[in-house]
Amino acid sequence: MKQIKTAKQLTFTYFSIVAFAIIAFHFSMFTSMIENIEMIYAENRMLKDKNTAVSLLNGTDLTHVSVPPFSEVYVGKENLPSGVVLAANAKDDKPYELDKESDTTLEMFSMHSRVMLNGELKDIYVIHYDEIYEISEAQMFETQSTQLVLSLLLLIVSLWVVMRISDRLTKPLAQLSKSLGERTPANLSAIELPEGAATREIRHLVDRLNSYQNQIRELIQRERAFNRYASHELRTPLMVMKGATTLLGKSDSKEFLERQRVRMVQACQEMEDYITTLLSLTRDEDLAAIASRVVQTSEYEDIRQTHLGYLTGKSVAVDIVENGQIITKLPIPTFHILVGNLLKNAMACTEEGYVNLVISDNELSIVDTGCGLSGKPGGESYGLGLMIVRDICAKYHCSFSLADNCSADNGALGCTATVVFPSDTQCSQ
Repeated sequence: MKQIKTAKQLTFTYFSIVAFAIIAFHFSMFTSMIENIEMIYAENRMLKDKNTAVSLLNGTDLTHVSVPPFSEVYVGKENLPSGVVLAANAKDDKPYELDKESDTTLEMFSMHSRVMLNGELKDIYVIHYDEIYEISEAQMFETQSTQLVLSLLLLIVSLWVVMRISDRLTKPLAQLSKSLGERTPANLSAIELPEGAATREIRHLVDRLNSYQNQIRELIQRERAFNRYASHELRTPLMVMKGATTLLGKSDSKEFLERQRVRMVQACQEMEDYITTLLSLTRDEDLAAIASRVVQTSEYEDIRQTHLGYLTGKSVAVDIVENGQIITKLPIPTFHILVGNLLKNAMACTEEGYVNLVISDNELSIVDTGCGLSGKPGGESYGLGLMIVRDICAKYHCSFSLADNCSADNGALGCTATVVFPSDTQCSQ
C-alpha cells in the first residue's frame, strides 16, 4: 500500500521542488543571456572588421590581412589555416563557432561573406577571437557561482523557516489526531483544543467535532430515556389491563363488565399516547413544518377525568380554571402526556386541599396544596414524570419551572408547575 506522507513531508517536498526549479530557471536564463550577448558582440565586431579588411585588400593581391586587435581575414577557403574547420551549413554574414574538429582550444568565431575585391566577387572569411571577452565571461561565471552559493544558503535558511512554520501549523492537528486516537468509543466528552498555535481552522474543526459529539450524546440519551420511560410508564396501563382481564371472569354484571371495558380502553389509550410521545422524543422533527393548533377545553376535561382515579381515598378537589387559551405545536397525545404527568405528580404530593389546572394565554400552571418541593411524595413516577415533561419541553422549545407556593405567614403551601408555550414564530425557529 502506498505510504501517505505527512503535511510536513509534503511541505518540504513542494518547497524543494519550487526552490530548485527557480534556481535552474535562473541559471538557464543566465547562460542563454551570456550566449546571446556573445553572439551579438561577435556579429557586430566581425561585420566592422570585414568592412575594414575589404578596404585593406582592394588594390592588392593579398590573401590574408590582420584587423587588429581580434580578427584575421582570409580570401578564399583554400587560404584558411589548416587547423580551422568551419561550421556546417553556415549562413553568410552570421557568426558561428568553429567546428569541434578545429585544432584549437580557444572559443573562436568564423563569418563567411561574398564581397567585391578588385572588381571580382570573392569569398572572404573572418576568424575572430576576443581574449578580453573570454576573461570577462569567466569572471561573470565566477560571480554567478558566488551568487549560487549565496542562493543555496538562502534556500537552506528559507527551508528551515518553512519547516518551522509547517511544524507549528501541523503540530496542533497532529495532537488532535493523537488525542482522538486515544479516546474510547464510549468517551463522548468534549474534545479539548490542542496546545500550541492552533489556527482558526483547527478551532472550527474542534467545534464541529464537539457539535457532532453533542448530537451523538443527545441521541444516546434519548434512546436511554426511551427505554427507561417505556419500562416504567407502560407498566401501569399493562397492570390495569391485566387486572381488568382477571376481573372479567368473576362477574356477569353488565355494569361491572362495562367498567372493566372502560378501564381497558383507557389503559390502551394511555399506552398508545405514551408510545407515540416517547417515540417522538427519540427522533428529530422539523417543528417549522408542524401546524399550530388551539387546545380545546374538552382536552383539559379528558385529562382531568382520566387521572381522577389517582385521588382514591383522598380529599382533594381538581378544578380547571380557564383565563386564556393555549396555541401549541404539541400533538394531542404528547400534550396529554405533558399535562397528565404534571397532574399525577401534583396528586401524588397532595393529601388534602386542591389541585387546580390554570390556563392562561400560552401558559399552563398546575397549582397544588401538597407537601411542596421539600416534601417526599409517594411513588417513583414523580421523578420520571418530571423528566418526561422536561424532555417534551426541551424538544418543543417550551419553558418549564417548578416552585414552592408561599402562604400568608411565609409557610410553604404546595407548589406550582408552570409550562410556558412559545409563540408561533418562536416555535418555528
